[in-house]
Amino acid sequence: LWNGTDPRHGDLLAIASDPREVKTAREPLPGALCPLCDFSTFNWADGEALPTEIVARINDVAVTRAQFETRLAQSRAMNPALFDAMGAEEKAHAMVRVLNGMIQRELEVQEARLRKMTVPETEVDRALAELETVYSNKGGLKQALADFSITLEQWKEETRRNLLIERLEASQYRSISASEEEVRQEFIRNFWKEKQPPSSKDFDEHREHMRYVIQQRKWAAEGRKKWMQFLADAAQIWRWTPVAGAGKKEP
Repeated sequence: LWNGTDPRHGDLLAIASDPREVKTAREPLPGALCPLCDFSTFNWADGEALPTEIVARINDVAVTRAQFETRLAQSRAMNPALFDAMGAEEKAHAMVRVLNGMIQRELEVQEARLRKMTVPETEVDRALAELETVYSNKGGLKQALADFSITLEQWKEETRRNLLIERLEASQYRSISASEEEVRQEFIRNFWKEKQPPSSKDFDEHREHMRYVIQQRKWAAEGRKKWMQFLADAAQIWRWTPVAGAGKKEP
């Protein structure tokens, strides 16, 4: 079918059948998935063609340098003195942790949306009201948002994503098995404080809460790590890696 020199990706794309017209449905950035074959195009992109403002790509979603720097500033705001005292290598590791956290969050948000999960706006409003109460005697919400380098709209979007991730993770850890004996022992060892053994009624009243405690513990100990690895293995991920001491040239 091909009589010329070895075909390049663009040559194959030009002659590919496109019955669903997906070629024009989305135009990928360099490094994104091919709209026809879904194969990563990163190896076909010249280094100079890759936008310098992008620090990671998770499937078709890019993490921009501005987003990364905002999240890094928020991380620093938790303990400015500690962050500023870090050496170049330690700071590079901290930057990697922040970026990895952003990638993990995006993976979970994408999975939640794939499963058609949503967050009612009333839940975001309720979280905002709670935050306003917390900071009512600490300079107000406006000052708190400024301290953490985030606008109100950014906070709302992050809260939506947080709630979406909570829903997704709950759907996973609530399926973790916890035997009746595990639940009973959890209740006796960590909850029941009386000298006499608990009655069936006492146990029945707390059974589901004890099961929930066990499921969360198993999720935190091992389940979430396996889940995140599963999501990462199923995704196309590219990530910029900071170089210690690169300073203002990063990324």
